[in-house]
Amino acid sequence: MRTKLGFGIGDFAFNLYWQATTLYLLYYYTDVVGLSAATAGWIFGAAMLWDALCDPVAGFLANRTRTRWGRYRPYLLFGCIPLALSFIAMFYPSAATGDRLLALVLGTHMLFRTAYTVLSMPYNSLMATLTRSSQERGGLAAARMVCASSAGLLVALLTLKLVHGFGAGDEKQGFLAVMTLYAVVSLPVFLLTFLSTEERVQADAHTLSVRDALAVVLRNRAFLLVCGMSVALMAAGTFLSKTLPYVLKYALHREDLIGTALGVVALQVFIAVPLWAWLMRRTSKRLVALAGGGLAIGAYAVLGALGTPGVPALLLLLGVIGFASAATLLASWAMIPDTVEYGEWRTGIRGEGTIFGVIAFAQKGALAIAVGGVGHLLGALGFAANQAQAPATLDGIWAMLWQGPMALLVVGMVFAYFYPVTPGMHRDLLHELGRRRAAAGAAP
Repeated sequence: MRTKLGFGIGDFAFNLYWQATTLYLLYYYTDVVGLSAATAGWIFGAAMLWDALCDPVAGFLANRTRTRWGRYRPYLLFGCIPLALSFIAMFYPSAATGDRLLALVLGTHMLFRTAYTVLSMPYNSLMATLTRSSQERGGLAAARMVCASSAGLLVALLTLKLVHGFGAGDEKQGFLAVMTLYAVVSLPVFLLTFLSTEERVQADAHTLSVRDALAVVLRNRAFLLVCGMSVALMAAGTFLSKTLPYVLKYALHREDLIGTALGVVALQVFIAVPLWAWLMRRTSKRLVALAGGGLAIGAYAVLGALGTPGVPALLLLLGVIGFASAATLLASWAMIPDTVEYGEWRTGIRGEGTIFGVIAFAQKGALAIAVGGVGHLLGALGFAANQAQAPATLDGIWAMLWQGPMALLVVGMVFAYFYPVTPGMHRDLLHELGRRRAAAGAAP
């Protein structure tokens, strides 16, 4: 229990950063800094693409790290302060204009993404070293999802209220104060995760080469399918979270409900994770992913059939989407560690750092393209911040809210359908790998 809670709470700290940037940074760029939607979208996308490119490198280097604290835990201890400072820098007000402003915005965002990768890749990889049990990993995934959704709920509900409270009419100062608060809160949480976890699964005796890393990825069918599913889920969630504030502010004229609407999604994720985890223990990760994906697709289809609905109907359907998203996110994060053993069975190489690095690269690449795409589509629709929008623009923004996520979820569920690692198969893999280690004279 100590390990489960200690590991899970680390994702609370990460999601103070992740949810703040995912939910509000594009809005901050367009409506506070004053960038055009297209420019803000592609700056966000470029920084995320840089982040994605850094992920496999960070995972590969973490896999090669050897210290008395293990491979991955030291990054939590030494990387948390640079991450906090880089996050605050993104929201530090500047008098710069024109190209200097664009360079500053892009530079601080890329600095933050680099620091985030250095910390998050080892944390994600740590999960596969805490236990070999597929069921226990499901529990770890559930713990981190509960903690992550708690942070998401707090960020969604409180951020704009705190911005207005701390800023007293000055949103730049308000955002700086709130993001500084989030950064400070994260520091003791990362320390707690470092102190309460232990890397129990033995590292490879040999140092992972680039050729080994490629084999771990390319010969691992289970991983490639989970990777495809995760990319689709990330892009679908991005389209929803990035488009929803614009729908509420400009189509429904309820800017005051942005935090509430985002909070409804996060609250349902928080509530639903234990229920989906219970079902996953009794069935399989694949079934939970398909059930959640099907439910979310249905909710988006209803949104499309209703047209632009009233606020109650929108919040109700957002709640259903949040409930369903808990299943797909929980299942995908629980599947990833199991693909480490699948790859080890296929190649003889255990490379969890590479596995998590590549999947993060794929997810963030999808996020970069999705955010850039949202910004580009807003520009193409004729969107102009803080002005009344043309009817065609509002129709286009509404279509972005439901059509994009629904199509991406369909793709994601195709990948989930073919995922091969059942609970029985994973037990057989562990037995076979244990037999090989015993034959080679290695520790289990």
